[in-house]
Amino acid sequence: FGLKDRFKKGIENSGLYMEEIIRILKKNKLPEELRVLPHVESSFQVGAYSSAGAAGIWQFTRGTGRLFMRVGYDVDERRDPIRATHGAAKLLKKNYEVVNSWPLAITAYNHGLQGMKRAQKRHGSDIVKIVKNYKSRTFGFASRNFYAEFLAALHVVRNQNKYFPNLIIKKPLRRVSLKLPYYINIKTATKYFGMTRAEIAESNPSLRRPVLNGEKRIPKGYIFQAPASKFNNLQ
Repeated sequence: FGLKDRFKKGIENSGLYMEEIIRILKKNKLPEELRVLPHVESSFQVGAYSSAGAAGIWQFTRGTGRLFMRVGYDVDERRDPIRATHGAAKLLKKNYEVVNSWPLAITAYNHGLQGMKRAQKRHGSDIVKIVKNYKSRTFGFASRNFYAEFLAALHVVRNQNKYFPNLIIKKPLRRVSLKLPYYINIKTATKYFGMTRAEIAESNPSLRRPVLNGEKRIPKGYIFQAPASKFNNLQ
């Protein structure tokens, strides 16, 4: 299963979330092109985990994730594509405000903002000069090539029918959200919403195994998601 197949599958899966991702980027006054970053990070694989412990379609590490969302034993919002997009938008916005250049802000998404500030101080804001000349133990192959990968992903997505003539792009998810007024057990949730554990897990990717197997409860204030049809049953 090569990179081409993975990218194709990523484009098809991106249909589930893309409308909402674009909406969040626009709301934060960010360039719409940033929508392709999850292709570079994870090929839109919701369950993606890296060797460094980064998770979800935006590949947040635990430390960075905690700045923007809930990352814990019961709930890990890095695994929820929409919650994580809100976090990614804030992070990218912050990067841009500091380095004032999109090539650098995007590279900082991979390399870290402090490292890019150092690179900018030494070599200015030209990404080509930084890629050629910046020497740092942590500025390795992935960081050096990150912006080029982003541009390549953008090119392929813009010309997706040329590269992948038979795409079957998934339809956007239509989910309804409900803020839970108190802690509830998974069994209670299955009865109340008329959903199986597997359906709850699919609609709520941020719920972790201890919650799904009943060791821990779904926390109070959690934004529970279900297909609209399930909420209609509750009326």
